[in-house]
Amino acid sequence: MNRFKRYFPIPYLMVAMAAIVHIIVHLVRAPEAGLAWIGALVAIVPLVTFMLSLVVVKRARTFRYQYPLLAIAVIGTGLSFIGFESPASWYALILGLIASFVYIFWYSVFDRSGPTVIAVGATLPEFELHDSEGRRIAPTKGKYGLYMFVRGNWCPLCMAQIQEIAAQYQELEARGVEVFLIARQPEANTQALAKRFDVPIRFCVDADGKLARGLGIEHGGGVPFLMDTLGYDSDSVLPTVVIIDPSRTIIFADLTDNYRVRPELSALLAALDAQA
Repeated sequence: MNRFKRYFPIPYLMVAMAAIVHIIVHLVRAPEAGLAWIGALVAIVPLVTFMLSLVVVKRARTFRYQYPLLAIAVIGTGLSFIGFESPASWYALILGLIASFVYIFWYSVFDRSGPTVIAVGATLPEFELHDSEGRRIAPTKGKYGLYMFVRGNWCPLCMAQIQEIAAQYQELEARGVEVFLIARQPEANTQALAKRFDVPIRFCVDADGKLARGLGIEHGGGVPFLMDTLGYDSDSVLPTVVIIDPSRTIIFADLTDNYRVRPELSALLAALDAQA
């Protein structure tokens, strides 16, 4: 089912924004328009605004369940059906209420029931890492390692998460941690990422997804529809953060099942401090 999710976000936003334009034009041309049209606007706008805000506002996480958003969608749809008028009421029901439930309880959630070798207390298998120039990267012996698997430059929450790490890199460095950022995307994108965040993070490329598959964290069809026109593969990686000690024992693992829920930096530092 994960593969079908890639067809939701961009097509939905395109259709929903077209509906919003239609509603606004109708309200301008017919100020006396019924309650159905106002209710449709109330039902649709919150979800569209929230989804677009993830791109504009730099934040690495949100609440898992957006109950205020759902409540507004319910209210808007109720108003629209009280003064039922087509197509406004159908806009409210489908693009407002139903779409809000789909986004929060289906699209945002990952299926992580598949097998993975990542678990606290387990040993992280040996694997090869390569930078954006194709050069092999070897971890420094005797150091802790933080491995962050991100979906790519196209993912705003991933970029915000990287920015958090970059801004607090000295906190990690003081604890003897090497940071490896691993993305399945074109090498040029990772090169741009390394220039954007000028900190000693190891920026790595898992070009064909071999590493993600080996660890059991590949996300088939994880890249939104139409993003592949920008050079991205349609497959991605499930956002994952792993910390290992010098013996490669995993001391922290975050395998989030929701793309909007990411670990706080404080949780990573706490896991490291517990080893001191």
